[in-house]
Amino acid sequence: MHIKKRVLLLAAITLSACATKQPLPQRAIVEPKLVHQAIETEQALDAREGVAIEAGAEWFKVVPGRIPVIITAPHATRPLRNGNRRFADGGGTAALALAVAELTGAHVIYTTHEGPSDPNYYDDNDFKRELARLIGEVRPRYVLDIHGSHAYRPFDLDLGTMGGRSLLGQEALLHELIASLRAEGLDNLSYNYFGAAKSETITKFASGLGVPAVQLEANTNYLSPSAGSVQAQRFSQLVQALTRYIQRG
Repeated sequence: MHIKKRVLLLAAITLSACATKQPLPQRAIVEPKLVHQAIETEQALDAREGVAIEAGAEWFKVVPGRIPVIITAPHATRPLRNGNRRFADGGGTAALALAVAELTGAHVIYTTHEGPSDPNYYDDNDFKRELARLIGEVRPRYVLDIHGSHAYRPFDLDLGTMGGRSLLGQEALLHELIASLRAEGLDNLSYNYFGAAKSETITKFASGLGVPAVQLEANTNYLSPSAGSVQAQRFSQLVQALTRYIQRG
């Protein structure tokens, strides 16, 4: 055989062999039923805008888990900041937390009604006291704090770590999270646009108690499964990314 042809043949065989060694995709783990449940949660929480809570009723809920990870959604309903109602990040933030928890066994704490405070702005409220109790009981590996960002933002997610300080030296947690997001097609990431360093954030609070924490600001297009098929798929992508991140340990 001519030397040039032989070289080309060997190259083709080598490329073919390399191609066969590429890892196969993982099997999808998010079912439509889970997204339908998330839509119901999103719509139920969004419907509580402007609805007064009964005196003495709880304005947040804790869903116990079975693994040492805590997910929070403190702005699922409108918080009270400086005497005024601030806009909510949407019921989709709680729907995301609950969907991931169902697949992983993580603990969740989220707002269910318009309460008397802002858990991501003040520390002196029952939400933060319950979070502190939960941290002491669970001793979590980390806290993921879910928020929603405007649809016009150029990113899929912004990752807030107080400039890295809230990781408490465990930078691998961030890099593993980024890898999990990108593996599910969420490539358009931002870092510390919302750094979670201002005011008394959940991320600052948790890291102050010795637990690494990340504030996840997800574009609302990933938090609105009720808005349509495209948004529902994006929601399921994000659920799957966070689920696989948590499951990797």
